[in-house]
Amino acid sequence: MGSGLNRLCRSKTLSRSIPLATWSFVLSISTTMQLFTLQKVSRRLLGPLALIGLIVAQVAAGQPVPVSGVLQSFDDKGQAELLLDEGAGTRDVRLSTGDRAYLEAGDRIRGKMVQQPNGYLLETVWPNDPKIEAQMLAINSRLRRDTAVRGRQVYRSIGEDLPPFALYNQFGELIKSSDLLGKTCVINFIFTRCMNPRMCPAATTRMHQLQKKVEEAGLEDVMFISMTLDPEFDTPGIFNAYATGREIDGSNFYFLAGPRQALFDLKKQLGILASRDPEAIIDHTMRTILVDPSGEIIYQVPGSGWGTDDFLNRIKKISTKRDGGK
Repeated sequence: MGSGLNRLCRSKTLSRSIPLATWSFVLSISTTMQLFTLQKVSRRLLGPLALIGLIVAQVAAGQPVPVSGVLQSFDDKGQAELLLDEGAGTRDVRLSTGDRAYLEAGDRIRGKMVQQPNGYLLETVWPNDPKIEAQMLAINSRLRRDTAVRGRQVYRSIGEDLPPFALYNQFGELIKSSDLLGKTCVINFIFTRCMNPRMCPAATTRMHQLQKKVEEAGLEDVMFISMTLDPEFDTPGIFNAYATGREIDGSNFYFLAGPRQALFDLKKQLGILASRDPEAIIDHTMRTILVDPSGEIIYQVPGSGWGTDDFLNRIKKISTKRDGGK
């Protein structure tokens, strides 16, 4: 670390403006912009000790600190030990109920560390396995290109296939559009912070009711998919708690979250309009889509006025056709 710092301070540009003695002061700067810049510089030039100092300074300033690492252990109360990346040591953090419901020791994760009266909370937690992240990026890059190429014809209507995508479900598993082939899928968009009882809460209730009717009818290979409209907030852990609180069987009902750009492209291709709203958080349209086992969109209902019996009957027809009319 010393040699790197000395080289930096011998720089003609910085030797006069930032002498070596001032770095301890620089590490205490608490504004978000300055800390973010310093954190990037420290990673490249100053090494783990400076990074630790920046993390401490930023947390002390009340700013959420982006961190990543390997989850070493955690207990039933959510107290966990996180081994930080880049040699920055370990940190005791607290996990939310939703996050600890699906995470395991040894998982590689990323999130934001926030100081609270009783310690550090790790929020906005995401899986962070490099191989899985690379796979997600590759698939969603195809989605991005497809959205751009389609231009004004971006909306996929009945008779077209579901676009390619890769998102995380409420169990932290990567779900790809190709994984849904062979399944009949009912798809919609929601967000967990929606407070309008006639919108997302009603849509989730109706999807749950349809899930129960499908089970009662003995229909197999049916999936229910709700994608988030609020990727900055909805994470696998948030969705896990959301589904658990509504006693939803997650074996065939996935709540999907992931990169903002991918979800933006999916909204455009599947006919959903959404914008930020100071009161409602997100003002949006609704659409419920039925996709057959080949991946083709065969039916959709705009708005919130769709019926469970209507979709159940259509799912039964798909099942009968698949089974050869038996």
